[in-house]
Amino acid sequence: MSEETGFIATVLRDLTTSTAVILAAWGALGGATNALTTKMHLRDALRHILLGGLIAAGMGSLSMAVITTWMGLPSAAIPSGGAAGSAAYLVGVFGPAFIEVILVRLRGATGDGDE
Repeated sequence: MSEETGFIATVLRDLTTSTAVILAAWGALGGATNALTTKMHLRDALRHILLGGLIAAGMGSLSMAVITTWMGLPSAAIPSGGAAGSAAYLVGVFGPAFIEVILVRLRGATGDGDE
């Protein structure tokens, strides 16, 4: 039994130190901020939180490169490790909204709108 408990503890420790999980958590917090500031329904808020986490984890360190370009920061800011959470947070805030804008435009161009 103690061997199984040790394995589970090791897996949980590895998950909590995983960069992707940390970025996903920051992205989910960004999605939650987006949902709270725009006063959306619970279903839409949960979608934004999930999307924020998935986008931030999926972009990984690329999010810092995108943020520095978008904000006009010097490229030397990209490798700064402490800013990775901040970049993931911003991606979580704006990523779901950006994807929704793109999807609305694509649906409008093809005439497949839901409304």
